[in-house]
Amino acid sequence: MREMILRQLLLLVEPVGFVWLVLLVLTVLLWRKKCRGFAVTTGSLAAVLTLLGGTPLPGRLISALERPYAGVRIDDLPTADAIVMLGGGSSPALHEAAGFRLTRAGDRLVMGVELIRRGKAPVLVLGGAGTRLDGQFRLESEMVRDWITSWNLTSAPVIALDYCRNTREEAQRLRDLAPEHGWRRILLVSSACHMPRAAATFQRHGFEVIPVPCNFVSEFGTKRGGFSLGVPSASGFTLFSIWLHEQVGWHIYRRRGWL
Repeated sequence: MREMILRQLLLLVEPVGFVWLVLLVLTVLLWRKKCRGFAVTTGSLAAVLTLLGGTPLPGRLISALERPYAGVRIDDLPTADAIVMLGGGSSPALHEAAGFRLTRAGDRLVMGVELIRRGKAPVLVLGGAGTRLDGQFRLESEMVRDWITSWNLTSAPVIALDYCRNTREEAQRLRDLAPEHGWRRILLVSSACHMPRAAATFQRHGFEVIPVPCNFVSEFGTKRGGFSLGVPSASGFTLFSIWLHEQVGWHIYRRRGWL
């Protein structure tokens, strides 16, 4: 109990918690001075911070996207023509050992390598975007491919797709290569919350998709549950931004006929 109280107090010196506390104090002062309109405004802002940063709501929203993919076991997955690992799990970095750093979706790399090591398909295909760093344009897919091959993580072929700005372009580039290699049935590796949009996009391009989810960020991956109310923190806003990104992305893809 004492440790929990201490954690809550420490959150008050973090940016989100500090702003929340200031808003609460300001709301009380404005209400006492009968500035009721301003008090309602600041109180509403504090309530929004509480809802998104201090309750399980963001995690519950994410869990709705992840729920259909919870419990998928690697051993139970069938074999396929190719393993396709979507980009976003790493980004170029000047001072890291492999030349890139893992992002919050870095679990995709582990899952993709594990699948190819278990022989679930004869080839691993890597997607991703790129960026200019130290005067050179570096592709995420090529950096990850070079890391996999230099560490001898697999003897199977590892193919890096060209620059892809988004999931749709990854599906397009795979479709262009598919006739040459005979790819039709794919094991698609992506974050669980992104899988609904990713799977629908690749299916739209004619592939038989076997979802391989990873990077669970809701209670399906952490076993946390129940309701809690506390000082808002940035983690809730991170989860909410992920959920909002997927919702907006889904509607854009559907409106443009990409699903």
